[in-house]
Amino acid sequence: MNEMKNKWYSLTGGDINATIAQVGLNLAQLVIPIALLKSAGMSAGFSVSHLLPGYVLGYLIGSLGLVILAMKLSQREKRDNVTAHVYGNNVPAILAYTLLIILPVYVKTHNPILAWSFGAAAVIWTGLFKLMAAPFVGLIRKVIPKPAIMTVFGAAMYSYLALVLLQRIFDNPLLGIIALVIVCAGVLANIPFTKWKIPPFLVAWLIPLGLGFIIRYVHVDFHGIAPTLPLVFSLSPIKAIIGVIPYMSVILPIAIYQILQDISAVEGGNAVGDNYDTRSILFCDAAGTLLCGLAGSVVTPTIYALHPPYKAMGARIGFQFWTPLILLAIVCSGLTLFVTGLFPWPILAAMIAYVAIGVGRVTINQVDKKYLTAVLLGFVIPTGAAVSSTVSSALTSLKLSAANPQVYAALNKTIYWSSIQGLGNGFLFLVLVVSAMITELIDRNFNKASIWCLVAAAFSWLGLLHSARFVWGAQPMYALGWFIAAIILFTAKFWGVKAEEISQPGR
Repeated sequence: MNEMKNKWYSLTGGDINATIAQVGLNLAQLVIPIALLKSAGMSAGFSVSHLLPGYVLGYLIGSLGLVILAMKLSQREKRDNVTAHVYGNNVPAILAYTLLIILPVYVKTHNPILAWSFGAAAVIWTGLFKLMAAPFVGLIRKVIPKPAIMTVFGAAMYSYLALVLLQRIFDNPLLGIIALVIVCAGVLANIPFTKWKIPPFLVAWLIPLGLGFIIRYVHVDFHGIAPTLPLVFSLSPIKAIIGVIPYMSVILPIAIYQILQDISAVEGGNAVGDNYDTRSILFCDAAGTLLCGLAGSVVTPTIYALHPPYKAMGARIGFQFWTPLILLAIVCSGLTLFVTGLFPWPILAAMIAYVAIGVGRVTINQVDKKYLTAVLLGFVIPTGAAVSSTVSSALTSLKLSAANPQVYAALNKTIYWSSIQGLGNGFLFLVLVVSAMITELIDRNFNKASIWCLVAAAFSWLGLLHSARFVWGAQPMYALGWFIAAIILFTAKFWGVKAEEISQPGR
């Protein structure tokens, strides 16, 4: 057992690595809505003043809750190698809420206040769903098979994250390749940099950054300090809570995905010796998320399922204390865009490569080999969502819309757009249903497998799966398909047993 040597707020080499990664990733992802909405006509000034400030307040409160839980665990077990759970903003949610809620509302109304309030209201709903789920987390873990929980988190953080962001290593190949090699050598291969063992993420950040300045790829514009509060004083997000309900087909899958990710994150932490209470972790996340929305943020935080790779890197508690304070200082000083320029995407994408690999490895290690078919299929499903979000973003930049009949027809002929939409809308629900169904079939639980198909049928009818809008009778053909699948699997328990008796007569 480790003796208590370090203060909880101290920064080890692993904490420095984690802090650099967390500050960079949170900042870079925090400004994604600004870039996406600017192409549609929403001014960067409005976005910076309304969309972002509230995030750092909610993130700070949620992070402090996680720090307190880590301190209690450290004191209870009298060891200083406890790692705090990793907290940060969430790319799938950022893209979904920006492209599928804020952007359509803004394009339709050209009212930035209304579009922003709908986005913040979506974050409020997400926090409420997490809060309501916290007392029932034990039941959720019993109802949903562990392979399905792990597959959902792996599909979102391994497949979707990599598909959407990893290619940005080559935004500038020179910087990206250098950063990637440093990460591979220093983190993946565990080769120390010099005898002082300089934190590899620090090296992977500073060396390419310096080169970026030399070749004039990195540009930072300093316009002075402009102090601001970490919230927007407005009741608009609360007033929009009812108005945003038609977009529940976007909100509810994201909320459930984040709840499952929180659960899987705790599972991952337990696997490496840090045994946290799942309800407490989820409550911290819920409080942080709810406060983000109430403060006006359109960006929702969640627990990153990165506990094992961060622990292996040597991160402890300090990183989760200092990261939100640094972000708070940056945002409240009005330096968000300036500091973000110091974290160019080729460098961040190289760090994401480590994150993605760590998540994929944890997922596979936490799932029994007999269920790997469910995991592997679940890893493929996010392809539809990645393609859909990429194309939607490109169309917005070109001032085009897939709702235009000619554009829709062209997309359908070239990339099978209707199929991609069916695969991408509510893709995390689809990952959950498919992986849970396969798991139950492998265990010969035919009734449970058919129930998962019925859940998919109901979600399809309501517009929570395969649909962009929450509306009655949204996708009748999908609903019928899943309903018939449920009947097939229900009857499979009869011929399935006979097949086993024939293949294993001595059993």
